Amino acid sequence: MAAGINNITIEKRATFSTTLTIKNEDGSAFNLTGASLSSQIRKDYSNALQANFLITVVGDASQGVITFSLTKDQTAALSTAPSSYDIFVDNADGTSDKLIKGTVTIVENETE
Repeated sequence: MAAGINNITIEKRATFSTTLTIKNEDGSAFNLTGASLSSQIRKDYSNALQANFLITVVGDASQGVITFSLTKDQTAALSTAPSSYDIFVDNADGTSDKLIKGTVTIVENETE
């Protein structure tokens, strides 16, 4: 399965959360039953870890809906350096897939 592309923007010092529906190449829902998910933001130039997303399956896992999020403390610690993220799934059958990838734009805020 080819990873889908979903670019995101995160504001520093603000809670970040977004919901996605993961789909198979034929458009059907990706079944997340028994799967575990992981996702990280890394700086493009050094591959240094910026943050680990919290990923939650929403509702029936067979429908492929997830929410991934960061706390305000996590976003406050992010560098504005060019960064990327991806979401991997370890399936119940022992296989692993990259589901989503994209760029991360991290926006500095005026209020401290």
